[in-house]
Amino acid sequence: MRLLVLAVWTILGVFGYSAEEKHHRLHSQCSKIPNRISGRCSKPLPRGQIEGNVYNITITSSGIQRNFLVSVPPCYYTQGAVPLILSFHGGTQTSEQQLQLDQFANPNFNMHTMVAYPQGLNGIPGLSENVPDLQFTSDVIDYFHGSIVLTATEFGLPANLTRIAAFAPVSGAFYVNTSTCDAVKVQNSCHPGRPKIPFIEFHGGDDTTIAYNGGPRKGECLPTIPHYIQNWALFNGLSPHNISEPFAVNSTKFSFGTGIEAGLVAQYYEADIGHDWPSTVPNDDNSRPGRHVASFNATPIILSFFNEYPLERSILLGH
Repeated sequence: MRLLVLAVWTILGVFGYSAEEKHHRLHSQCSKIPNRISGRCSKPLPRGQIEGNVYNITITSSGIQRNFLVSVPPCYYTQGAVPLILSFHGGTQTSEQQLQLDQFANPNFNMHTMVAYPQGLNGIPGLSENVPDLQFTSDVIDYFHGSIVLTATEFGLPANLTRIAAFAPVSGAFYVNTSTCDAVKVQNSCHPGRPKIPFIEFHGGDDTTIAYNGGPRKGECLPTIPHYIQNWALFNGLSPHNISEPFAVNSTKFSFGTGIEAGLVAQYYEADIGHDWPSTVPNDDNSRPGRHVASFNATPIILSFFNEYPLERSILLGH
């Protein structure tokens, strides 16, 4: 019941209006918001779906019934092609909890972008060695490709150049399977499918779950966050040296790249927050004992970053 009430508040924004009134109030705001998306016209939404609402979708992936939530943006019908964000919940959590946490479905932050929330099996996403989550992710994208017109943020280029434009992990755990763990030297086993992949990460200095300084965990090795981000800069052909700048209380942005590549890789660090989604208002992460709100909101930073780097641009940067 708590999730249902908060979901209604998150998506519709205001109490005291009927569902139809809320729909019209949100839609009337769409013309007031600059829209950089152009191109093909939007397809009609699947039967029973309307803008500004969240739906639970079931598909068959690798012979297994899988679920994901989809948040339809309030301004869906006022634009051409539609960008898509895939937002994955953390271990032991759910897609519903992630929707509440990231606030991508909140019209105060996002009026134009479709958001999908894949649900992991047994509450744990990303166990691709046990369940085919990579295929599930691809199948989720295929669902939208057949249902709506996506921008080349996800589509429009050959599949071997990958289907994802940019990445923005929050309090990320970047495990490396190695017999010994030297957190400042361990090599990332990731092999990007193309050069110049936009990548930002958010982390707290007081994270006791996935330590900022890395180390052994669950039989594998966590690199230090600075080392991991520096590796991404090197993957992208950038200098390993960053530019640091304070951007909020106790918070620093470490940015890699210069010229048109400035900020292609970056890390946002707040010294005194824990394993949290950074938010200036209470959420399920920062409301736990010993935690507190952050001095900035990660959500608008991520949305701005994704808007800056559609797939066409990141591909062009690589050539």
